[in-house]
Amino acid sequence: MITLNIPVEPMGAVRMTGRGKFVKPNAKRYLSYKDFIKLKAKEQLKGQDLFTGPITVDILFQMPIPKSWAKWKKRIAPGKRHISTPDIDNLIKGVFDALNSIAWTDDKQVSDVTAVKIYSEEPGIIVGIEKVTDIWVKASG
Repeated sequence: MITLNIPVEPMGAVRMTGRGKFVKPNAKRYLSYKDFIKLKAKEQLKGQDLFTGPITVDILFQMPIPKSWAKWKKRIAPGKRHISTPDIDNLIKGVFDALNSIAWTDDKQVSDVTAVKIYSEEPGIIVGIEKVTDIWVKASG
């Protein structure tokens, strides 16, 4: 298993049109976010071949604790489940898109994914990638 630690505040995927990605601030921010993930992944995967075949991916999204929360709430937040926006599927999409051709050939190789969002004092993304070794055999009969 390979583990990547990306020190960035997780961001959900943004809808973009062809021209919009060059002018809309949110789209530009999202493209920079994906570029940062690529950069950090390349640094950590130096010398590693791309994963081929089926892979399983585990992702831990460490979400920032809102500054507006009361002190007592901030104190108990680390490790608690994050259940507000961004949606977890949008978070996964950004990571998968960024890791195409960096960690694996294409995200269609991912046959199993586990993702969790928690509050953390230090936002970031931890990605575990492992080649699937079990082979499913169709039972005859």
